[in-house]
Amino acid sequence: MPPQYIDRDSLSKVREKLWAASQNKGITLEDIQDRTNFSYSQVYRIVRGKNNISVSHVMEVCRALELQPSQVFNFDIEIPKFSPLRKDLKGNSSKKK
Repeated sequence: MPPQYIDRDSLSKVREKLWAASQNKGITLEDIQDRTNFSYSQVYRIVRGKNNISVSHVMEVCRALELQPSQVFNFDIEIPKFSPLRKDLKGNSSKKK
């Protein structure tokens, strides 16, 4: 089985934003625990950890931080140059003439 994919760079950016919001608003990890009903270790892993996290957990922490998800995910990622789409390889045009 291949290892789980983890985008560490993007996770780091999300965590930095969650942690900054927590610090700026004076909302502690314990407060987030109370507001989410997650265990303290779960809250720590989401906000400060290194492991992969679920979008659902991030959304709940956003609620606890009174923060819109768009504020957390407001960063750019590198978009690679992809090969043509399969439909384009078959000679089908996506544009109507």
